[in-house]
Amino acid sequence: MRLVSKTAWITALLFLVPPPVMAATATSNGAPRQVVAAAPTAARPLIDWTAPYPQDDQPTRGYPVLGNLSTTELYHATPATGTYSHHPMVTVQGRTLYTSWSNGVVNEDNPGQRVLGTVSTDGGSWAGWKVYFPPHDKTPPDEPGSDGRVPGRVVTADGYATIGGDVYAVAEVWDWVRTESDTVKRGWGRIARRVAPNGTLGPIFWLEMTSPEPKPGFPSYPNASDPRYGAIARQIAAYLADPRNTPPWDYKSGWTEDVPAADGQKLAHPTHAYVQADGTYVRIWRDSNTGRLYAQASHDHGRTWDPAIRTSLPDARSKSFVGRLPDGQAYIVGNEQPGGHRDPISISLASDGVHFDRVGVIRYAAPPLRYTGAHKNLGFEYPSAIATNTDLWVVYSVNKEDVAITKVPLSSLPVTVADLPGIILEGAQTHAISAGLAVQLIGQANKILKDVGSGASGPAIASELGALDRRVGERSGKGITPAYATLLAQDIRTATNG
Repeated sequence: MRLVSKTAWITALLFLVPPPVMAATATSNGAPRQVVAAAPTAARPLIDWTAPYPQDDQPTRGYPVLGNLSTTELYHATPATGTYSHHPMVTVQGRTLYTSWSNGVVNEDNPGQRVLGTVSTDGGSWAGWKVYFPPHDKTPPDEPGSDGRVPGRVVTADGYATIGGDVYAVAEVWDWVRTESDTVKRGWGRIARRVAPNGTLGPIFWLEMTSPEPKPGFPSYPNASDPRYGAIARQIAAYLADPRNTPPWDYKSGWTEDVPAADGQKLAHPTHAYVQADGTYVRIWRDSNTGRLYAQASHDHGRTWDPAIRTSLPDARSKSFVGRLPDGQAYIVGNEQPGGHRDPISISLASDGVHFDRVGVIRYAAPPLRYTGAHKNLGFEYPSAIATNTDLWVVYSVNKEDVAITKVPLSSLPVTVADLPGIILEGAQTHAISAGLAVQLIGQANKILKDVGSGASGPAIASELGALDRRVGERSGKGITPAYATLLAQDIRTATNG
């Protein structure tokens, strides 16, 4: 899909399209309609699934596989370097992509777990991975049948913070503590270090004012009470406190696991918040029982939150990732299918930030497991994503062993008829389509939209889209550059199939 905000094309259409066509998208004085905040209701859910329901007997769940993707393996598990990898994270700053992930010898979240990472300036060639955060404890002997919950200290990848153009990798430090009835988590807080664009690492420091005594034989690190690190530690902590940047776990406060939803279900691993058109902050939680995602709203920029409610969005009981694309669309990357299957990994899109009506598969058919380990399973899991002006970069673990990143061109994402006016306008703005022809094409696209809204038959709408497609082909090089004509025709065909 071409990158243009819907708000931008609605406003610009005031000047490109005759007033009668704009009647459906503007007020009487010609200004774009203001979206009024409204509490979720049956008519206006917080988020809603309007895409076809996933088909459990299909390897892609019945969804199209996105084209023109490229995938790079960042880490290949071996017994020498650790057969468990998970919790991958990604960010971008300038021309550099930064990734990190948790890595252990055998089992998930065992003492001795560390954080690895690597960088790239083009997304195709990556520097060899480095140890970003070494272990804080010894790795216990492998215990056949162990669930990995062995008392001791664990380090988990927690993403990145960007402060003044500098990128800091962040990790969570916590202990498994055995009680009379269970083994529970005790969080100590977060540590951080700067990662330079060339992969050079700065010193490790705590974001907390106080820090735990290190385990015997392991180094201590300065904390935020140290004047050398206090200022930057406070800035990173403030960055992470913003709900749009908050990591999916915080074991010190304990708020990221076993959080009660409005219906009493226990939730975990919230996503970053994204902001809907009316200013509502929305974050999504996973649940381990219902096969549905839960959503939570804030109406005061994340200071307070409504109880999380169950949505219609299917989920494999796994962690998802949400965000906004440069054109304003909301997206969810994850395993949006019921049944506990973390395969395929897909992206779901909502132009209005509410109704997720399109799905595209990023990867499916996971390879066999190569190594045993506690809580390991097949699939493409626990994604993180970051968008640039042209691509969405999605990083994920493969079977909790390997780590891979996939480049998803934004032009490969599924589109609908409603996107066509904006795509055409973007072509006019970049001079890929002449302004006069854009007016004509947008008028034709708006007629199709009007017919869709009035309930015209599918064949009639497909016929009009076909006519628009042919017109684009005929005008290639005559008001439309040939390259853009190819892209626009591709989008029209995608919309026709949708």
